[in-house]
Amino acid sequence: MVSVKEIISFCAVAFFIGTAKAAGGNSTTDVSCEDQLYDSFCEYKQLVLTQEREKCLEARDILNEAVSNCVAEDPVKRMVQSVHYVRLFAPNCPNIELPSDGCGQLPTCLQMLFDRSGQRIRCCYKRAADRCFARAEKGCAYAAGVRDLFINQALPKVCKGNQYVHYRKTVIPSSCPASQY
Repeated sequence: MVSVKEIISFCAVAFFIGTAKAAGGNSTTDVSCEDQLYDSFCEYKQLVLTQEREKCLEARDILNEAVSNCVAEDPVKRMVQSVHYVRLFAPNCPNIELPSDGCGQLPTCLQMLFDRSGQRIRCCYKRAADRCFARAEKGCAYAAGVRDLFINQALPKVCKGNQYVHYRKTVIPSSCPASQY
């Protein structure tokens, strides 16, 4: 029997890696993980900004739900979205690990790859981030998938001899409605 903690952990890691797109487009869903992350951002942000433990856990659950049963279509966009989610969560929910308990080192590894704006990818930190993800694999079963998505899929698409790359596409809403919490 699968434990509740295993189910939650499985869903949480989907935030970072999503469901792999099936060869030939034969996936069970046509919903983009990146679109669902975009659509869930404002509710997530409102919950996180309360800085209340229960609301932070609820935000983490919303994130997990947003990336369940979807297709990861663009690893670079996913990586940029992830850093925005992480940077919002970390200072407001400091005692809760993201994406799940036991995987708290993953956000640190991800943030190494970006400047403060979250739009400038620091390709020159690929090796350091790869080592960080490798260390995270020892304590987090999902780190290998996250490492593959970011280091082996996303970075090679954008880091073609450049030390820094500006990612200019919109990945999260620029404004959100007033908080309901």
